[in-house]
Amino acid sequence: MSTKSGATLTNRNSASAARLATIRRLYFYFIAAVSLIVGMIGFLGLIEVLTGIWLSDQQTTVNTGAFVRNAIARGAAPLVVATPIFAIHWAYIQRMRDDPQEAHAGIRKFALYVISGVALGYAASSLGELITEATKLALGAPLAQSALWPSRWLYLALSFLVSGGLLAYFQNQLATDGDWGKEQGWAGTWRRLFQAIVGISGIALVIGGAGTFLDITLNYLLDFSSNYVGIGWARYVGIGWARSGASEALAMLLVGALLWRANWLRWQKITHVNRVEGRSALRRVFLYGSVVISAGVTLTSAAVMLRNVLLRLLDPTLTSQSLWENLISPLAFLPVGLIAWIWHWRQVQREAASYGDSPESTTIRRLYYYLVAATGLVLLWLGLVDLLRVLVDWLAAGATIGSERFRAQQLANGLGLLAIGAPVWAAHWNTVQTAARQAGKPGLAERTAGPRRAYLYAVALVGALIILFDLASVVYRVFLWLLGEPNADVFGVATADSLVRSGVSLVFWLVHVMAIRRDGQRAQEVDEEEVEEEEEEAEARRAALEERARKLEEELADIRAELQRLAGSGGRSSPEEPVK
Repeated sequence: MSTKSGATLTNRNSASAARLATIRRLYFYFIAAVSLIVGMIGFLGLIEVLTGIWLSDQQTTVNTGAFVRNAIARGAAPLVVATPIFAIHWAYIQRMRDDPQEAHAGIRKFALYVISGVALGYAASSLGELITEATKLALGAPLAQSALWPSRWLYLALSFLVSGGLLAYFQNQLATDGDWGKEQGWAGTWRRLFQAIVGISGIALVIGGAGTFLDITLNYLLDFSSNYVGIGWARYVGIGWARSGASEALAMLLVGALLWRANWLRWQKITHVNRVEGRSALRRVFLYGSVVISAGVTLTSAAVMLRNVLLRLLDPTLTSQSLWENLISPLAFLPVGLIAWIWHWRQVQREAASYGDSPESTTIRRLYYYLVAATGLVLLWLGLVDLLRVLVDWLAAGATIGSERFRAQQLANGLGLLAIGAPVWAAHWNTVQTAARQAGKPGLAERTAGPRRAYLYAVALVGALIILFDLASVVYRVFLWLLGEPNADVFGVATADSLVRSGVSLVFWLVHVMAIRRDGQRAQEVDEEEVEEEEEEAEARRAALEERARKLEEELADIRAELQRLAGSGGRSSPEEPVK
């Protein structure tokens, strides 16, 4: 057998062995993960039933007789079946773990992170419910009305311990595989995806919990200090509802803070050791995702506050009571979102400066800028349309008592959306345009980036469609009017709305079409610059070669002259004759 045939056979055997190893891992890890999750669910269900039987008063509980037997069987059956199946497959997996290829396989990481995610979900849910019900008791709820008493507290504590223990065990398995924080390929992707999901979930819970808790607290303080009817606890249909809301909000805040902080510290530990981690795409997804969530909460709260203040100024029929009722919620969420926004944005800037950008993280950054620019553009478009509608309506119909409130609402909505959408779009659009105007390869990379092209052509497409359909409806009514239709309503509200929408869309369509055209022109300019640079480089190279050839010719002439001189003197010295 030739050497080439032997190498080919060896490669085929290696590929076949790799496929068989992948199929084996899929089977063992799939069965292990499913059986463990099924067994954990059955075990927790069994604990819930048994703690209820043990601690509940048999005279008051309804979980007796056939219902209890059925509940015990429903929890015990999957536990009894799933436990040996998991044990057998997990024992085999652990024996194979000594092989580095097994320990570092992406399928292993995926299965362990799925199990960790399920365990983390149960642990967070149990801890959240435990904190919620304990807070209700601390705020004065009767013990007899508490969901914790008499048995659920024990079930929630055991559920937290069991699921938390499983989470700690499998996270330890991942940490002792030998590649934690330095995983390659899909193994690293699954770990980063898990951490990104946990981190974003944590910050969302923190913002939601803190904002809701502040909302209820502000209502309570305002009501307590002024007893102003319609504000404070009276909005919440009783103290019990408010107590429940505050307890749930506090639980969200604490659980979210725990998730976010623990996940952040673990990820920071990796980035300090492995700088490549700092510019990974999924880490930037987590940071930019957190920025988007917190910025969305901040801007939405600011827009609602501005809208309500403007509405109060423009509509004298609204009372101060209505204003304060509508301002408390956005006032509670605004500082929470703003703090989270500033912190995560500074972290994005620090990591970009410290670790640089990979091609993937650069794409994530561009996606963030163009998505936020698109969002700001939509808000700006809606605000301008509302304002122009008010103006057209006022010019066409004049001031009428019946439409004053409607116009005030429309004007307040338009100004609020404009005040938020305009700076958001302008800031992000200016940033990407500045990058696109750069000379050389950086500007070319920005102009040819997929997110930029998708944004520009999407805006142009949507704008063209709005112009098309709105102007078509206007022309349709004009034709009806010319043909003598009495109900054509050419000068009505519908025509005015269509003209306003199409007019605003035309402005933005032109802005973005001009950007597309300019990108194309810059591409031609870059091509011409590259041709000129190539010609200049060729000319410089030609001059350098000519100069080198001249020097070599001079050196060759010197060598020939030296050879001629040596030949004229006999080529070599004659030996001296010996002395006689």
